[in-house]
Amino acid sequence: MVRLKNRYLLMDILYPEPSTWPATSKSTPHNPSLAIHSPSSDSLTAGFLAKMIRESVAELYGDWGMGKLGGASAGGIQIKYLSPATSTAIVRCPRAAFRIVWSAITYMSGVPEPSSNPQKRGTGRERGCVFRVIRVSGTMRKAEEEAIRRARAEIVRVKDAEERGVLGDLIEGIAGGRELLLLTR
Repeated sequence: MVRLKNRYLLMDILYPEPSTWPATSKSTPHNPSLAIHSPSSDSLTAGFLAKMIRESVAELYGDWGMGKLGGASAGGIQIKYLSPATSTAIVRCPRAAFRIVWSAITYMSGVPEPSSNPQKRGTGRERGCVFRVIRVSGTMRKAEEEAIRRARAEIVRVKDAEERGVLGDLIEGIAGGRELLLLTR
């Protein structure tokens, strides 16, 4: 019996829109990490993401790349996990072609914007984004563990930033009050 070996690529979808970045002043309560790690639209489904990756492979590598994936109709690429809330996905691909898939994912630059009509998939416009491969694993389990570890770390980091922001404003207010008190004496 022949064992088919696969690779699992854990990837993030980042939305670095310069218009949503905060100013450099400390008075802005906006967290840039939340803007970059924003949720994806519901129009991005597992099947549509797999189709986008296959089209990117075909555009970059042509028939040779599609042949390495197993052909246009073969299930060479599968999305095993997709979370629009965290903009995270796990892609399964053949072991012999994981570098091709990785480069195709890296060159993708947009996801469809949501439409107001729920029966339509998108508006035809794309929301600019960056696809980032975080980990390549031989098993689904290790890719899942890495996704969980990163999600927990992100939650802790955002909570710490919020607490520092609140405490930082409080400390700045106290320090500013002391300076005002010293100036009035």
